[in-house]
This record gives sequence, structure tokens and C-alpha cells, in this order.
Amino acid sequence: MSAIFRVMALGLWRDRGALLLAFALPSLVFAIFASIFSGATEGDLYLRVGLVVETEDPVLQDFAQYLTQTEDLEITALPDASRAQLLEQVRQGNFDTAVIIHGQLDTDNSPLFTIVSEPTREIAALSLQGWLRQRLAAQQPQVLVQRLAQRTEVFVGGFSPEQQASLDAALGAMAQEPDNAAAEDALIELQPVYGQAPASISGLGGIAYYAGATTILFLLLSSVSAGMVSLEERENGISERLLLSKVARSRLLLGRFLFLLSLGFLQASAIFLVARFGFGLEIESALAQVIVMALACAAASAGLALLLLSLCRTTQQATAFSSFFVLVISVLGGSMVPRFMMPDWLQTVSLFTPNAWAIEGFYGALIRGDSWAQLAQPSGILAAVALVCLLLAALPLFKTPT
Repeated sequence: MSAIFRVMALGLWRDRGALLLAFALPSLVFAIFASIFSGATEGDLYLRVGLVVETEDPVLQDFAQYLTQTEDLEITALPDASRAQLLEQVRQGNFDTAVIIHGQLDTDNSPLFTIVSEPTREIAALSLQGWLRQRLAAQQPQVLVQRLAQRTEVFVGGFSPEQQASLDAALGAMAQEPDNAAAEDALIELQPVYGQAPASISGLGGIAYYAGATTILFLLLSSVSAGMVSLEERENGISERLLLSKVARSRLLLGRFLFLLSLGFLQASAIFLVARFGFGLEIESALAQVIVMALACAAASAGLALLLLSLCRTTQQATAFSSFFVLVISVLGGSMVPRFMMPDWLQTVSLFTPNAWAIEGFYGALIRGDSWAQLAQPSGILAAVALVCLLLAALPLFKTPT
């Protein structure tokens, strides 16, 4: 028993890849998830909120000014933007959600606040709704009570002069003492950002999001797994017989790249076929864009896989390092947790992963209806990743053996 224990301990100590998987990877993944969810469970989702004011009411304008000065959320006022422009900003992902302040407190019985919600970030809109109610009760409690009084007046046929005077005095006192408790009323409404689009579009945002997230995740995993054959050829001496010249080396690398590209495209096609016929995600209207994004994702995955494998000497090293790499960039890139839930610094880091751009490209094509010009950024970045990685993977092939 002691001998077996000692042999296994020495084997683990000498295998740096196994040590990495056993200790470094779990700790790093825990640190990433802790950074994301520790803030989320405390109500801090690092939201980027847009604000448009469509009212002349002085009380509501003062409240809007207060919102722009709060440190709880990143609220950006857009004084020259219209409602349609604000909705477009949320659609494009420039804001996680948005709030529109409108109506008149004294004369309008309709909701005074409209929160814009996007399908994949609906939790952001709901969080903003709860936070807005808290701030309204703390800063302007008379707004809640006045709205409740207006609705009550309709039911009772109006207040007497004495009752109206008492109400006005109470409202004035509440305005001077914002910490008083107040009754909540239906002051806030939610408006889906795709409210004017077909129901199939507004209801399938999550399907489109996770179709892209799953596609890039498994393309990375399968590309590395399929590319392991290059290491097996090196260990068996097959590569030495194939690599008789530099031209043969480049052809060998390109052959592997084309195989991984074809494999990745077929895998992406399978995922989106399941999304189409299993979950009703309509891809016909954006079929050309989806094909381009699938090819770009497959190319980036193939290039990254070949680069990773070129840095490894054995299949054991490749297995350990590739698992570490793919898991970390998938967590950071939004394949497992939506990016808007991450702290600001993690959202910035995520832009250096192919996962973030793959999700952005597929979602933009299927849900937002992005044009070819808008699709050029995510697809172009993925294509650039493929080219740079392929060139870096080719460098060891052209080194003169010592």
C-alpha cells in the first residue's frame, strides 16, 4: 500500500499537467465564479443603464438628476436621445437595460417609469425595477403616495376640500422627510426591447444566445481532441517521414486546419439544426450570416487548437493544457455565465476571448438583425484569430533542427 501510494504521488509530482489540473485549474475557475456571483448575490450586477427623460415635471426631473449621481449603478443620461434610439442602444448591447421617465405626476395616472428589458438580460431589468422602487421610496416617497391618492380619488368620487388639504400637507411633509415609509403603486412598467418584433424573435433570445455559446465551446473542445493526432504522429515517427521539406510541412499544417475547419462547421450546423427544429429558432432569415459566423468560429477554433498543440510535446501535456485553456476562456467569454453579470474588469478581459465574439455575432445575426457591416466586427475578429494562430503554429515547423 505504501509503495503504491508513493508511486502515484511521484507520478503526480512529475506530471506538471496533472498538477495543473488538480490544483491550479480548480482554484482559478473558483476565483472567476466567485468574482461573478459574489457581487450578484448581494444585488450588485454591475449594470450599465441608459436614461432618457421625457417629462417636464420638476419632481421627476430632480429624481432623474439624482439617478445620474448615484454610485450604485452606472447610469448614463442621454439628453438628446429619443425612445427609439435608447431601445436601439439596449438592442446593440451598449446598455444592459434602460429607464425612461415620462408623464406628469399631477395629471397622469399611467406609469411614470418604463424599464427596457432585453431577453438575455431580463434579470438586469428586474433588478433595476426593484432598485428603482427602493430609491423612489427613499428619495421621493410623496410620489408613491400621491399616485395612490389619485387612484383612490377616482374610486370615491373625489376628496373634500379638507381631505385635499390634509393630503397636500402630508405630501409636503413626506417630501421633507424622505425616510418615511410609503405605499408602492404601479409606477413602473417593463417594455421588451423587441416588443414590436414577432413573438418568435422576442421569445427566443435565450435560445440564440446559448446556441452561439455552446457552438464555440464545443468547437474548441473537439478541435483540440481531433488535433491530437498530430502529436500521436510525432510520437510514432510518422511526422518525420512526412516532413521531408518545408513545403510538405506547410501542406501538412494546412491539411489539418482544413479538416478541423470542416469538422467544426459540421458541428455548428448540427447545433443550429437542433435549435431550429427542436426549439423553433428561425434561422432562415439570417442563414447566410449564420453560415459565415459558423465558418469563422470553426476557423478560430481550428487555429487555436493547432497553436495549443504546437506548444505541447506529448498528448498528456496537450490534454492538460487544452482543458485548462478552453475551460477558462469559456467561463470568461460568456459561454457559461452571461457577460453582463461579470464585474467591469472581467467584461473587459472577456473581449480577448473568441467566445464573446462568437456569441455576439450569432446573437446579432439571429435576434438583432445586424447588417453585414455590423457582422464584420465579430466575424473579422474570429478570422483574425484563426490567421494569427495558424501562423504562430507554423513557426516551429520551419525551425532548423539542431
